[in-house]
Amino acid sequence: MNFKELERYLNACIMRKKIPGAEVWVGNKKRVFYFESFGYAQIIPEKIKMQKDTIFDLASITKPLCTAMAMMYLVDKKEIKLEDPVEKYVEEFKGKPNGKKTIKDLLTHTSGLPAWFPLYILPEDKRIEYLANTNTGRDEVIYSCLGYIILFLIVERITGQRFDRLCQEEIFKKLGLKYLMFNPSKKIKNIAATEMGNEHEKKMAAKYGNVERFKWRNYLIKGEVHDGNCFYGFKGVSGNAGLFSNAQELVKILRAYLNGEIIKIDGVKQMIKDWTCGPEKRGLGWWINPYPEFLSDKAFGHTGFTGTMVMIEPKKNLIIILLANCVHPKVRLGIMPEIRKKVIQIITDSLKKDSKA
Repeated sequence: MNFKELERYLNACIMRKKIPGAEVWVGNKKRVFYFESFGYAQIIPEKIKMQKDTIFDLASITKPLCTAMAMMYLVDKKEIKLEDPVEKYVEEFKGKPNGKKTIKDLLTHTSGLPAWFPLYILPEDKRIEYLANTNTGRDEVIYSCLGYIILFLIVERITGQRFDRLCQEEIFKKLGLKYLMFNPSKKIKNIAATEMGNEHEKKMAAKYGNVERFKWRNYLIKGEVHDGNCFYGFKGVSGNAGLFSNAQELVKILRAYLNGEIIKIDGVKQMIKDWTCGPEKRGLGWWINPYPEFLSDKAFGHTGFTGTMVMIEPKKNLIIILLANCVHPKVRLGIMPEIRKKVIQIITDSLKKDSKA
């Protein structure tokens, strides 16, 4: 299989300083078609080459691979139902606007919760109150980090375990995964850097209150989650972000997931079904049919703010992983959608040419 065009494109993106570096893995449940690293894992204060085992802050890929999966693990164990209301598990939600919202509403981003709010600017005892009371009143898909924060709180209430420990014991450890984790050890050095300081987060949070006295990170963020709610609000462990991994271990968990080794195949089928049937198609944790120009309507995946993406095309038995550190050394919005789309186009075109050869 010829991936020369993909290599030219990614090297051009690096030369034009759109991204410092990237990794691409292409294959299926059994085979590797292509795996390569490009550019740099870090460019300031010193340049560090990207390696195939470089670990990335996966950002919102945490949502399907940890939070939604943990929920379906509890469904498998009959400890929870998708139609259960939030107030059944989080008593602070009883009688509140979001109390009757269901687990399925949260998983599919149809709960009406706002997309985002800097919970960490509130006193700790006011955060759940905000989550219980705040709703847009809209019933269409609103991609919400807040909904996934509620989901992780529900997992902790039901199990009595910390979310990261549950994921570690019930998923990661059983699969022999060493580099899929929350809060990487300081001893691990081969991690892609993200932002120099938290300037982007500060600007966003300033829309909701006075943030000048807040203790913002002003150093190179590396090995700490970039997301503000996860880092400042929940000490690096949350349902919306916080997961780190390298490409090899991402492949392992995706293959195990698709083979029904983590949750039952029936649960996998429920997760990858289009539950919203609208312009933005959402499964339980997954984005469904994200690139209809190049992939079938059965394709599903997820992206992360830091520059990450996993994409699965069941009809072609195809897995695509793109890991880039696009928010290093500073956040520049709007770069990754074009790059992700082009990468998928090049890969699918390469596979078509190969099948005709």
